[in-house]
Amino acid sequence: MDTNTRNGQAFVELIIGIIVIVIILAGGIQFFYVSNAHRSLTTTVRGEVGEQALSGIPYLSTPPYIFTWDDGNDDIRHTDDDTPITGSAQTLTTIADRSVNDPADWDRLDPLSHDNAMPLMHESQLPTTELSFIESSAPPVTIVVDPAVRTFLFDRPTVTVRHSVWIPLLGGIY
Repeated sequence: MDTNTRNGQAFVELIIGIIVIVIILAGGIQFFYVSNAHRSLTTTVRGEVGEQALSGIPYLSTPPYIFTWDDGNDDIRHTDDDTPITGSAQTLTTIADRSVNDPADWDRLDPLSHDNAMPLMHESQLPTTELSFIESSAPPVTIVVDPAVRTFLFDRPTVTVRHSVWIPLLGGIY
């Protein structure tokens, strides 16, 4: 009778092991699909920014300064219902001011200001405009969650991947 109990226990351990392996494989495959969608979006968006930058037509935008994020109704960070909490653009002026040891150092940079936007940031009311940002984003991609992942790990039918890029003008090159 002792042998039957051990055989039954081994069978249960085998089933549990198979389930764990299936969960790990399904999760890895799902991660691969999401990562591939993100990589594809990144490549697309960066290509669009490059085309806009080389077209010679100014597509300049002023990005919002994101101070922090509101976690949304689900109280979980990095989910679809999160919203940015924007702060003052003057925060960038404060950051620029900390890049010199002495405020008089800005006077030494003034002759260089035609080639570099950094000296202009400490005086500007909207310092992000001095960097001449260009922005691009792609439509979101929705990925269906695998049934095994949905059952054991992530109880949502789909995952949405979004991507946008902000690139500053640096020396005439984006």
